[in-house]
Amino acid sequence: MRRKAVHLSTRDWVATCFVAVAVLAFAVWLMGADSDRSNDVRIIAAIVLALGFVASASAVVPGFDALLHGSKVYLAVTSLLGLAALAAGMIALLAEDELALAVLIATTLVLWAVSTLRHSLAARQPSADPAATRRSAPA
Repeated sequence: MRRKAVHLSTRDWVATCFVAVAVLAFAVWLMGADSDRSNDVRIIAAIVLALGFVASASAVVPGFDALLHGSKVYLAVTSLLGLAALAAGMIALLAEDELALAVLIATTLVLWAVSTLRHSLAARQPSADPAATRRSAPA
């Protein structure tokens, strides 16, 4: 039985790198056991929010039109996850809340995983739009 390789677009690789850096920053923060971590919560929350925004913009915004015309359930779920991530990030920033920071990281990871999986599965399926196939074919 032959296994198919996971296909990720350049945009998904870029998003993956940004999310990996966000997770790495959070992991380094978790390992640092200094006594005053409250300011660090704000710094890490700002880093994770910024990197998560860039990851989302790089992987989603270029295909936003297709997203709006695709699965409404997927759009609703990912929108709610995005709002939860934003709310958790704002709470972590404003209240220096470690739990909110953990929720921010968790929702960012779930958003990345769901989006990357969806993009990977969509790349395996032939396009139903012949014009899209012509546009994506190399010149």
